[in-house]
Amino acid sequence: MEQSKKSPLVLALVAAVGSPAVMAVEPASMDVGNLNLTPIVTLSTGYTDNLFDDNENEKGTWVTKVRPSFSLKGKSEKLTVGVRGSIDQGIYHSSSNDNYTDKSAATFADVQFDSRKKLSLLAEYLKKHEARSDSGSGSSLTTDQATKPSRYTLKNLGATFSYGTSGSTGQIVLETRYQDKDYDNFLALNRSKNRVTIGANATFFYRVSPKTRFLVEGRYTDIDYDLSSSTLDSDSKQLFLGVEWEATAKTTGTAKVGYANKDFDSSSRDDFSGSNWEVGLNWELRSYSVFQLTSTHATEESGGSADYIDTTGISLAWLHEWSDRVATNMRYDFSNQDYVGSDNGREDDVNKVSFGVDYDLRRWLTIGVDVSHKDFNSNLSNTDYKSNDILLTVQGSL
Repeated sequence: MEQSKKSPLVLALVAAVGSPAVMAVEPASMDVGNLNLTPIVTLSTGYTDNLFDDNENEKGTWVTKVRPSFSLKGKSEKLTVGVRGSIDQGIYHSSSNDNYTDKSAATFADVQFDSRKKLSLLAEYLKKHEARSDSGSGSSLTTDQATKPSRYTLKNLGATFSYGTSGSTGQIVLETRYQDKDYDNFLALNRSKNRVTIGANATFFYRVSPKTRFLVEGRYTDIDYDLSSSTLDSDSKQLFLGVEWEATAKTTGTAKVGYANKDFDSSSRDDFSGSNWEVGLNWELRSYSVFQLTSTHATEESGGSADYIDTTGISLAWLHEWSDRVATNMRYDFSNQDYVGSDNGREDDVNKVSFGVDYDLRRWLTIGVDVSHKDFNSNLSNTDYKSNDILLTVQGSL
């Protein structure tokens, strides 16, 4: 069963309002001809006490992670183009079978036709992995079948065109995306999850006051699985009404509430019709202290026997800068995942709390420590588990 550690919907919304987990390095660039090169290196080491998310045979191990990345871009009056890439190496010192190497490469372009019209283009190629613990929960894990992490390839294409600006009375934003996901190993287990996703969004913003915009957003997504025998092919339509506001200089947010419909090509699957929402709120107590609240409700792909996963998520974070060099972040995440149409009626609750502190040694060098605790509860027997992680990270740039 395909299950992410945290709902991607929550991750996307958190990114939109600002993530508390980003370290504070302020990288500088070096000139390479007419281009600017910005390299960053991140080194982490730590310990996890339950590598496989098992409730009976907990496996503890030290882990080391290395991530060099770069961005190379050039800019003229109306055009910005560039490439970026990264390599992520993970080493589990007591479980070498779970070592991984992820790679990503992307090219991007932003065209500013005039003060009102802008086009952004993106093409990505990624080689990623899924940890063995991502395939299930608790002692129900089939790590004997998947003896190493599953590897997959993602190809992404995207384009965004906007007419108008955030300060205009009206603004239109059009988006289109294409994603091809193919697994590279354990095909007997993973081939059924290979798929192509095509989507398009259209959003109209209307300014009703200097600090408030109403919005109407429509989304269409078509998902086609590679296997002709798959019954998970579907298309979904979503319509949102929302508001984007800055109530005061200290309070900003976006709230979208809408209706969604997911239709399967196969009559053996149950279609979905119901409400969705996406909410993000920033509350700035002081210039150096911010609370963030996000909440989402939507359907996600199950990749297995369930028709879809009905997911509700909420996240609360507090970011505080104690000085020019020291900052902390505290975070609570909750998600409920209901596997609609599954034979076993599976429903999971995940609670996670985390705390991190970052210290800026220099503008270009930051160290940080993050600790987290996760509590997984399911209505399936022998699947509940707890896990604890601690990670020390050093991030450097030019």
